[in-house]
Amino acid sequence: MGGASSTPPKPTLSEHSKKIAEEVKEHAVVLYTKDGCGYCVKAKNELYEDGIHYTEKNLNTVAKVFPDPQEYIKGLMDLTRQRTVPQIFICGKFVGGYTELNALRPNLAKILETCSVDHGETLRREFTSKI
Repeated sequence: MGGASSTPPKPTLSEHSKKIAEEVKEHAVVLYTKDGCGYCVKAKNELYEDGIHYTEKNLNTVAKVFPDPQEYIKGLMDLTRQRTVPQIFICGKFVGGYTELNALRPNLAKILETCSVDHGETLRREFTSKI
């Protein structure tokens, strides 16, 4: 009938989801990982090879630090709608896991310029020093 389409409202974020959303804005690249995760290792290795600094949030460590670690992990899953790791945020936005990171790899330095404090100058210096 009418041409109007309605999109369902976004679910209200839990306090843990809100905390995670703020955490990922503090760093250009944030990886949520677990011990023994092969794809987490691959993601970290590729970032290292490309000279990209990242912040790792190991969910096994979180379980030892937070009073209710399952709620924190649930908050992450509610935010990303993903149950597997790695869960990767770039410039404060969830991009996906290893496969998505790998697909972004050719353009990652350029993407990071948009959210870096010095507009990518540090990134360019580090890249140039590797050549």
